[in-house]
Amino acid sequence: MNISYHSWKAFKECPKKFYLEFIKKVSPTIEINEYFTLYGRLVEKFFTLFCNEWRYKTPYMPADFIRHKLKPLHEGVLKSSIVDWSKPFCKLSSEDIFEEAFNDIFVIMESMNQNYFLNTTSEVSIEVTLNNGHKITGRIDFLHRDPISENTETIIDGKGSTKIGKNVDRNQLIFYALLYFFKFNKLPAELAFFYYRFNTYIPVPLTQDILEKFRAQLSLDIKTIINTKDFKAQPSAKSCKYCKYLQGCDEGMSAKAKRAKKSKIKELEGRNGNIIFGF
Repeated sequence: MNISYHSWKAFKECPKKFYLEFIKKVSPTIEINEYFTLYGRLVEKFFTLFCNEWRYKTPYMPADFIRHKLKPLHEGVLKSSIVDWSKPFCKLSSEDIFEEAFNDIFVIMESMNQNYFLNTTSEVSIEVTLNNGHKITGRIDFLHRDPISENTETIIDGKGSTKIGKNVDRNQLIFYALLYFFKFNKLPAELAFFYYRFNTYIPVPLTQDILEKFRAQLSLDIKTIINTKDFKAQPSAKSCKYCKYLQGCDEGMSAKAKRAKKSKIKELEGRNGNIIFGF
């Protein structure tokens, strides 16, 4: 069995979701709309190609050249995405998203932060085989090597979020740091998130103690996954909110109905907890 960060996270949120997506590989029962992923995927594709190919030939890219390179990537992202543009939350057009991505990439390329990408490899895959034959795998967004000390590397996760620090999962970076440690027998120099929209680099603390505690928890979770035969649902407001298998999940729908009922009761409560009629 291969355990990736995303499959491990799914198991932690709800074993049933893990089973449906990563073992049984069932198609989603909820309509998917990938509108909110378009910007991040487009910017990441640009920097993946810049880091792995373009920087060797064209380390500096003027605005017109960036636009020229970004156009076909934009078309590819749109073709490979499921987007219902009629939804009310789709406030920007595809062209608006392109212009946003172009402007942010240009700012990054013109700033000092370009240096991160000039000495960086993107989409770095690491696979580690455990003693029991099972594997843990991961794909790092960016692995930056310090040009002065070549043995010093930083693991960077790119973020297309409109808000810094919101819904950030540091465990993802620690998971990648553990893979790096297994592969190279040393800690990375640093972990960090890079927010494309803000051209901002946010370090994440990492020590040997943090890594060892995470390793112990992950090891326990992997043993649980391997030995679990009945992947029961563990519904919660957080795990069910964006679950693509919620429709048709009796446990999840029942829990959602209970939360809705409790919410309606609270709306009717008066100051003393009594329902008040009239004026």
